[in-house]
Amino acid sequence: MPPAAPAPLDRVQSLANTLGADGDTDQLRTREDAAGWLRAAALLPAEAGLSNSEHGALLRLRESLRDVLAAHGDGREDAAAAERLTRALADGRIVVTVEPSSAVRLASAARASYSGLVAILAVDVAESAGAGTWPRLKACAAAGCGVAFYDDSATATATRCAAHA
Repeated sequence: MPPAAPAPLDRVQSLANTLGADGDTDQLRTREDAAGWLRAAALLPAEAGLSNSEHGALLRLRESLRDVLAAHGDGREDAAAAERLTRALADGRIVVTVEPSSAVRLASAARASYSGLVAILAVDVAESAGAGTWPRLKACAAAGCGVAFYDDSATATATRCAAHA
């Protein structure tokens, strides 16, 4: 397993890495597998499950995330992947909240468990982008790998995970 990205980006990295390089290892393969992984990651309440449509949406979210991370790794922009990830994260129904102390934060307006977990991931991406760490989360470019890794190099130009460097 690659070194973890800094919080909260580590949660996004974990989701991306639920699919093994061989494609045979998929921790989200079934609705039950996905719900179990989400519960273990503290993204889904113990009593909640996933509908068929939510499971499909979760798989699309992971794939769009992996596509964006591949673009990060290649040092290129991928408008189509960015659009797919934007659509997938829209399920989180993010709102801006203002606290009495004038602190501002992103939160979910969603009531459903799936929308809530998407909101958590969307906020993780937004906070990481604000911290400058988001572009450093990449997919390994080595043939047959694709593992999500955090590029902590000084130049942020790594294209391969530690196993393939």
